[in-house]
Amino acid sequence: MEKKSTYGLKLDQMAGLFSMGAEEPDPTDERDENETLAKLLQEQLACALPRHSLLFDALLMMMDQEGHDTRSLAGRSLGQVLLEPQSDVDLLRAIKDCSKRLSHELDSEAEAALATTVYFAALASALVHHDKKITQNSYEKLGESFILLSAKKWMAQELIGLFGRARRICESRRGEQ
Repeated sequence: MEKKSTYGLKLDQMAGLFSMGAEEPDPTDERDENETLAKLLQEQLACALPRHSLLFDALLMMMDQEGHDTRSLAGRSLGQVLLEPQSDVDLLRAIKDCSKRLSHELDSEAEAALATTVYFAALASALVHHDKKITQNSYEKLGESFILLSAKKWMAQELIGLFGRARRICESRRGEQ
């Protein structure tokens, strides 16, 4: 039986996505790309979720279909939702599902990498703040993904901290499903 990972990608395909920019021959290009990704990620985390943005509209639609209260999103930034312990686990699931879907649909590698980052941040938040694993991935695979993401030069410091805490939980639960 062939093992599957997130989005139906094999582990080596995911590693390729996460190593985006790592093999650039020109260090200036790599630095520019890292700076651009870092800036885009910070903007995504800091801005209040605007109405009529792709992420917000998709979240509202998904949560509404599942009967969840969407008032918890009002005026909050994506970073707040992902990093605050009181964020509802169902909201984190909706962000995870939406980010997963977006990562498939986006043409830009940079935007897909950011959607993947948000996906794993939602997984990490559920683990750290709610002691819930909201994916079928093993703890071992999750831990590996958190390590890969934390090593990205463009990764936001607050997410590196969240990924580190989630990685430690994964390590303590190795072998569990």
